[in-house]
Amino acid sequence: RVRFDEKICRSLDDRRPLGRFIAEELITRLYRTKKFTVIERQLLNKVVTEQKLSLTGMIDQSSAQKLGKLLGVDAIASGTVTDLGKILRINARLIDTSTGKIFAVASTDMAKDDFVVALMGGQAAPTGTSSTTPSYQGSAISSKDIGSLRVVLKSMTRVKLNVFDTTPGGKNVNGIRCSFEFINLEAQRPIVVALNAIVGYITIGPYLRSSLVDENGGSWYVLNQDVAGMSIVGVNGNRYSPAQIVNVLSKRDDLNGDVTNLGIFGSTTDLPPGQSLTVTMSFVPNSNQMDQLPKVFQLASEIVVGVATKGTKKFYTLYNLTFDQVAIKVGS
Repeated sequence: RVRFDEKICRSLDDRRPLGRFIAEELITRLYRTKKFTVIERQLLNKVVTEQKLSLTGMIDQSSAQKLGKLLGVDAIASGTVTDLGKILRINARLIDTSTGKIFAVASTDMAKDDFVVALMGGQAAPTGTSSTTPSYQGSAISSKDIGSLRVVLKSMTRVKLNVFDTTPGGKNVNGIRCSFEFINLEAQRPIVVALNAIVGYITIGPYLRSSLVDENGGSWYVLNQDVAGMSIVGVNGNRYSPAQIVNVLSKRDDLNGDVTNLGIFGSTTDLPPGQSLTVTMSFVPNSNQMDQLPKVFQLASEIVVGVATKGTKKFYTLYNLTFDQVAIKVGS
C-alpha cells in the first residue's frame, strides 16, 4: 500500500490531512474484503525516507515496481482527490508491482460537510448552520449494536500517558482516554469478548488493531498496557492473519482449551446474559507534534465476540466497530 497522496487542483501542503484520513479509510475497506494483507503506512514512509524516493505525484510504473521490490508487496494503492465544489471525487487504483499495470479501479464521491472542510484546512460552518458533530444525550456520546453486543461510548477525555522511548523512564505525551460500556444483549446465553491485537511472533502483539483518526488526519494507537476492563487476543503472525483470530478461537474450543502449538495469544472475557462491563482504552498519537489538540475523531476497533452454542463451543465473529465524528466536550 502507498500513502494516498492528494492532488486537489492547488497546493498539496494544506491538503495532506484529508489525504491521510482517506488513506486510513482505504486501509480499513481493503482489510474488510479479507482479500488483502495490508502493510502499515509507517513501513512505507520509512522505506521512502531511507531510499530517498520522491512520491510527490501519482505513482507511475517505475516507482510502483521499485516500491514493490523494496516492500515485498504484490500491489500498491494510489489515487487522486478532486474538488468539484459541493463534493470531492475520489479515484483509486491498484497497481501490480510486478508489471506496473493497473488491475483494479474504483471511484466515489464525498460530500463536503464540516468535518471534511476542516480536514481540507477550511473553516467549519458558522453558528446556526447544520453540523455533523454529534450531540450529547445523557451521559453517553454514542452507542452501537454489533451482533449480541451493545457498545456504549460514554466519554472521551484528555490524559497524559507515559510511552517508552529512548528517554529513561519513557516520556509523557498527550493522550485520549475513551470509556465504554459493553453490554450482553442475549437474554439467556453468555458471550465472550476480546479486543484484537496486531500479530505477534513469540508473544501477543504490543498494540491493538484499534485507532483514532483526528480532524487533522492524524492517527492514534493504543498499547495493550493502556487497556483496562477487557482481555486481548492475538495470533502468531508466522501462521495466521489477524482476521483468522475467529478460526483459531474455534479450533481452541474444539481442543477444549488446549492452545499448545495453536498459535494464539491472550484470552477472552466472559460476559453473562444481560450483564455489562466497563472498558477504557487510552490512545496516543503517532506523532506528538501538534499545533493544537484535535477535538473531533473517528474511532475504529476490532472486537471479537463469541456466543455460546453447545457445551464449551462458541460461534465467533470479528467486528470492526466504528464511531464517526465523535468529539471531546469543550473544556475536557
